[in-house]
Amino acid sequence: MESLRVASTGILTNRLPFKLSFKSLKYVILLASYSFLGYKLLTFHQYGDLASQWNQMPLSQFWWLAGVIFLLPLNWYLESLKWKMLTARVQSITIAASVKAVLSGISTGFFTPNRVGELVGRIAFLDHQNRKAGITLNFVNSMTQNIVMALCGIPACILFFIQPTQVMQPDMVHYIWMIISGILILGFVYLLLPGISQYIGKSNLSSTLKEFTDCLSGYTLIELLRTIGISLIRYVVFCIQFYLIIRFFRIELTPLQALIAIPTTYLFVTFTPSLAFSEAAIRSSYAVLVIGTFSGQVVNIALAGVCIWAINFILPMVVGSVIMIQKSGEQVSVLK
Repeated sequence: MESLRVASTGILTNRLPFKLSFKSLKYVILLASYSFLGYKLLTFHQYGDLASQWNQMPLSQFWWLAGVIFLLPLNWYLESLKWKMLTARVQSITIAASVKAVLSGISTGFFTPNRVGELVGRIAFLDHQNRKAGITLNFVNSMTQNIVMALCGIPACILFFIQPTQVMQPDMVHYIWMIISGILILGFVYLLLPGISQYIGKSNLSSTLKEFTDCLSGYTLIELLRTIGISLIRYVVFCIQFYLIIRFFRIELTPLQALIAIPTTYLFVTFTPSLAFSEAAIRSSYAVLVIGTFSGQVVNIALAGVCIWAINFILPMVVGSVIMIQKSGEQVSVLK
């Protein structure tokens, strides 16, 4: 009995530095995220245009904005439901815990390239022994959304580039073929993930690698397709949000033009390397480039791109940072 107690104490002591370093990393990331957010707010030069548009807006227009905000919880609920499904074979978590993990991930991914730092916030809500699997599952989660973005965005992108002249430029043909080839490979690999995991498990490869991949071996084709399905529904939701914010700023765009412009804009944003805090500028520039083909309201289009980014990322980031701080406080009390 005494030896068991000593062994348990030794394990806790060995894990203590990791817990403290992981906690420190979360605080550093949160500090960096808020620093970048502050920088972005200070360097935003369109406050005058935004105030002017706001003051001129009829009260009836705010129903469109209300629709955007109303869909925000649904957007992140779907993402949380997907994360809960992905982690189910590793660790059963409640939908409430999944929501907290997703929102925390938004805050920790805010200043990292293409939001790869999301995994820090998400795996914080998994048990220590499941966090390596959580890293892999976060990658799979991003893969599913990128597949949907490409599958929906490529046809719209083709229509966008052929509609003015009926001929697509050679450079764009090459670009589209590169994305199509990449998404076909990505989709093929995604469906083969369970088989790849089983092969690695039976091979003589490093046991460390197996700790990251074993979590994928139990998924069925139905489960993989269901995850893609949730990604597709979520994609439809934030496309509707974008359309509503376009209507809010009274941008002249027909539904057919929106069906071409919005998926094309999201396709460019998704496959452009960026930091989450810089996505406001990227979204605005792509929105002006794409939607501006159909409408000359450049200022309104740019503001729509900024506002949809602020609603979908700034608000969840603030909530997520509060959740992360609370989570860190709980871990400190456990260590005591």
